Amino acid sequence: MTAFLVIAALFVFVAVEAIRIQMARRSGEVAVVQPIRAFTDIRLPQGLFLGDHHSWARLTNLGELKVGMDELLTQAIGGIDTVDLPRVGDRVVAGETLATVRRGGRSLKIASPVTGTVVTHNAAIERDGSAIEEDPYGSGWMASVWPEDLGESLGSYRVGAKSIAWMRSETQRFCDFMSDNASPESVGAVLADGAHPIVGAAQSLDDDAWSDFESAFTN
Repeated sequence: MTAFLVIAALFVFVAVEAIRIQMARRSGEVAVVQPIRAFTDIRLPQGLFLGDHHSWARLTNLGELKVGMDELLTQAIGGIDTVDLPRVGDRVVAGETLATVRRGGRSLKIASPVTGTVVTHNAAIERDGSAIEEDPYGSGWMASVWPEDLGESLGSYRVGAKSIAWMRSETQRFCDFMSDNASPESVGAVLADGAHPIVGAAQSLDDDAWSDFESAFTN
């Protein structure tokens, strides 16, 4: 009988504690711990052109260029909450703002890789920006642009092995940037081996360092 009462008491305690934690989470008293993830390996598809501002372009069968942001930026900021895209018919200019992405109260301007007219944009990512993080070169595309001069648009861009080598060097540059700009209490924003930053590392930057990050990697 005593053993039964002990077991029953333990059961009640566990049930009450589970309810308490659930209620605390709903009220914001207990933070839900997010898993720590390192940057994934570079996975650039064939035929992708990369520019200096971490935006990309890919030629379609219709002669248009699909454009978007690359995986270094998406991993650095830890994903996308909302996106402001250009309107159909807008003229975009290479090196100037194509779109604005937001994450955790911070915004980041993404430069257009080409000059031309917006033919269509990806309305699905305006409703849910997660596709940009999950599939930045596929379902996470931002807009389709009719280029004013195709040869000029793609002539200075990297493709193939040059793109992969550049992305590796840029990942290391981001590691170095975080080492120089992260606050002492945020030293975990870069992994110990110095080669694989943590996804969302840029979110640990203060406002001034965030502006420096935007200038260094997207302008």
